[in-house]
Amino acid sequence: MGPARPDPLQPGAWQAGGLLVDYCRRAGIDVVIREVRGVSDLGYEMPMARMNHELAGVETFFIAADPALAHISSTLVTAMSQQARVPHDDLSEPLPAGGGSSEGP
Repeated sequence: MGPARPDPLQPGAWQAGGLLVDYCRRAGIDVVIREVRGVSDLGYEMPMARMNHELAGVETFFIAADPALAHISSTLVTAMSQQARVPHDDLSEPLPAGGGSSEGP
């Protein structure tokens, strides 16, 4: 038997810093679902999806983001948490619309 496969449903099973396609190989994953907020996200994601397919046969399905939340990005959430605008222990709650402003009330 080979090395044990990671549990793909375990939170934190894949850590940033490695290639998603390598993790997919190790975990036996052949489908990835990605959310896109708009055309610019799709333009960024499509070349990666094609490469993942070429390298490991991993298929990528895209779903559209909820338009009411499309303004939220991981970069925005990270910046807000670094400025103590979002509690570090609860980044799971969406920011309110317009919550990305650094201006005071």
